Amino acid sequence: MLSNRTEMRRTAKWGAWLLRRGAMPLLLALLALGFVGMSTGMASSAAPQRPVTVSTQRADSAPALIAYNGTIYVGWTGRNTAHNLNLMTYNPTSKTFGPAIVLTDTTLVGSGPSLAIFNGNLCVAWMGTNHHLNVAFFKPGDPTHLANKVTLSETSYNAPSIAVFGNRLYLSWRGTDGHLNIISSADASTFNTKVTYSTTVRTSPTVVAKNYLFVAWEDTSVDSHIVFAQYNPSNPAVLNAVVAVASTSQLPVSLFPAGVPNPYLRVAWRTATDAHIRLAIFEGGQYLHNPVYTAETTPYGPALYAPYVAWTGTDSAQSINIMQVNI
Repeated sequence: MLSNRTEMRRTAKWGAWLLRRGAMPLLLALLALGFVGMSTGMASSAAPQRPVTVSTQRADSAPALIAYNGTIYVGWTGRNTAHNLNLMTYNPTSKTFGPAIVLTDTTLVGSGPSLAIFNGNLCVAWMGTNHHLNVAFFKPGDPTHLANKVTLSETSYNAPSIAVFGNRLYLSWRGTDGHLNIISSADASTFNTKVTYSTTVRTSPTVVAKNYLFVAWEDTSVDSHIVFAQYNPSNPAVLNAVVAVASTSQLPVSLFPAGVPNPYLRVAWRTATDAHIRLAIFEGGQYLHNPVYTAETTPYGPALYAPYVAWTGTDSAQSINIMQVNI
């Protein structure tokens, strides 16, 4: 009995020594590197997401998401010959889509609509087949015909992005010369505040409003870094807090306010070489935080309207998908 107790004490001492000299430093090192749940810079392999709801609708562009009159709307470019713009509703309770509303307006492959709520109306912005930018309202009473359509003199080879900030509707796009542009309107009819920046962008920029109007784009460097900036209505000629993050893409990113202090934003994107959808938080610094790499893939950029993300699938039909996620 005495020898057994002695052996147990020796084993316990050996285990404590091993923990101090081996396992504990290893654990601390892993914590410091972010491999054990402490880092905001490493990717999570297990995405906190709900099951995917797959629609029967097919898309030739990235989708758009917005909540309007208590209903979630999805917008996209159809795969039909004319590439009509489409809208449909999504019910997150029953996880079902409504029927497609095929709009009479058309666009080009890869160029989807952008959606915003302006003065109580669902506002749609898109690039026409003649490359001119358009803005109009969706009216449930006459759903297939967009109302109060305005065709701007501005042109682009890429889809525009819209957001509402300070009672004005802001429209951002990549000019045919590659430069970033932002214009606004107080009534979605007269647009006369255009600013063309010296910044060149790779593809469609993205605008979203929080306490600031944020704009994001992909730069034209070899790596194509994602860049964030703030638009100041008092000095629109100069973008503030411009940050190029380490993350890269060659497709438009999607942004949504993070619900925490500025300049935090939720970000959804995919890289040029990896079709998997990625989610993270922008906190104003060089690195995106709390990244999640999902198992879902898309040929275009995803759409984010937290807590939902929508995308065009890489299946042969390029179906519209939606799921609930938590970053």
